[in-house]
Amino acid sequence: MSIYQGVCFDLFSTLVHRTPGNPFFRDVAKDLGLDLDGWKPAYDKLHDETMEGVVPGIVERISLSAKATGVHLSSDEVRTAVERHFPSMVAGFEVDPQSVPLLKQLREQGLSLALVSNASDHAEWIFDRLGLREFFDVTVFSHRVKRLKPHPDIYLRATDQLGVSGTSCAFIGDGQHHELGGARRVGMASILIDRRLPHSDSARDEADLVVDDLAEVPDALDKLSAERRAWLMNQN
Repeated sequence: MSIYQGVCFDLFSTLVHRTPGNPFFRDVAKDLGLDLDGWKPAYDKLHDETMEGVVPGIVERISLSAKATGVHLSSDEVRTAVERHFPSMVAGFEVDPQSVPLLKQLREQGLSLALVSNASDHAEWIFDRLGLREFFDVTVFSHRVKRLKPHPDIYLRATDQLGVSGTSCAFIGDGQHHELGGARRVGMASILIDRRLPHSDSARDEADLVVDDLAEVPDALDKLSAERRAWLMNQN
């Protein structure tokens, strides 16, 4: 029997992938009369503040970044443009084909599941549009809790809501933002899904196990559980 009672997942580049060529920002810029090359860098600078809930969402983020380039827009103008083009943003993301089978399998095994994501309001909207919320007992989005991974609070929010300890929980992600190290610091086991991304090399040092894809996760959990059980027996 596994020693794990809960599993926490990252979202982007773990369960969901971005596809190239999304026209959302180009189309929003055109609607609002913004120069894309001048406005988008100002928008990108507000990334962390939006993920952490300091900037309260995509409408305010677009408004503030437009203002930084000398264009003053009303919230209603921006909201209308976002709503008009949001379907194209959603279309720019796809659920990994192994995600749903894995989530179903883990739930059938009796594990509680949490999502722990550095994400703004529109990322949460994408999550819902992709139909993933039904598979999770708990969702912890950074813009809601105002903490970014790898801060311990965001992981502890998940374990508290799941009703499990950090040591009886595993974290699974692509390793960006040192999320695996943050998980380990609250006692979680960490599994890297190695997507061969720029941060993957450093993430390997923070992983208890490295796997190539989501299909390998159940075996990885079994292996880590056996190693943990053997370690505990040796302490007695």
